[in-house]
Amino acid sequence: MANSCADVKAPMPLSFFTGIVSLLLALVTIPGNLIVCIAVLKDPFRSLKTPFTFFVVNLAVADLVVGAVTEPLSALTHFREGFSLEIRHYIEPIHMSYFISCTASVLNLAALTADRFVAISYPLQYRVRFTTTRATVIAGLIWLVSFSLPLIYFEVGYLRYAFVFANTAVALTLVIFLFTYVRTLRAMRAQVTQWDAIRQSSQSEDSGARIRAALVEKNITQAFMVMLGFFLCCYIPSCIIIYMMNFCSSCNCTTIHVFRDLQFIFVLSSSALNPFVYAWRLPNFRRAFKKILRSRKTHETATSSSLQENREHTPRTLEFS
Repeated sequence: MANSCADVKAPMPLSFFTGIVSLLLALVTIPGNLIVCIAVLKDPFRSLKTPFTFFVVNLAVADLVVGAVTEPLSALTHFREGFSLEIRHYIEPIHMSYFISCTASVLNLAALTADRFVAISYPLQYRVRFTTTRATVIAGLIWLVSFSLPLIYFEVGYLRYAFVFANTAVALTLVIFLFTYVRTLRAMRAQVTQWDAIRQSSQSEDSGARIRAALVEKNITQAFMVMLGFFLCCYIPSCIIIYMMNFCSSCNCTTIHVFRDLQFIFVLSSSALNPFVYAWRLPNFRRAFKKILRSRKTHETATSSSLQENREHTPRTLEFS
């Protein structure tokens, strides 16, 4: 049934609803992820140039693709669909940008999960071996896979590839998350015991620095767990809906269209939520955001004052007719 609905028009209210939601998400996704990239590039407090934040930027770039390409195209296509206009030429660009960015997002989250596991479980080896250069190589591989894997879409179509995506990239990330989450919790509990022992046995500056560094890693890991939780809240319902689309033999085409748009919106919402998780949970990002926004506000105020002074000192000439 699902495949036979490709040529059946979606209900008009659904088309306008999805178009409006896509447009609103774009207005949130673009500035939110853009400021994440700017914060790391400018790094006003010199605290964001780490392998972890490198993957955060890579994730933000994937989310920017969603906000700058997928969501505007989705809004345009669904509005045209609502007005009964031709949409055939917009379908493949939407689907490809959607699958490329989604694959990059889930693979970046898998990389971030592995990063946190190594940082907490093997802190000394992590600082020595996990360099920005290695993070760059991993990021390059992530984008190579993200551009290559969705090519299957041209052979099997949207619904079947969505099913493949749900059972490969998303399932892989979920398995990595569950495995590393349990191991990371154990490592963090062991570290707490170790910190207590260090405090009791030694009050040296070196031991205090080690404890502070470990606490920083712990805070980053906790923030990442929150971010991953939001990701799962968006992707798990989407995966459930994908299964329903592929296996619901009694669903009519209206139901299939509703399912398609709902799973699409769930995934797009993840790209809009991520920047707010960084600002909410990570102090270094929060400080950088505030610094950048204040600098921009100060610059705009200075520019406005300068223009006002120029107007006041510019001689006025009278024209007589």
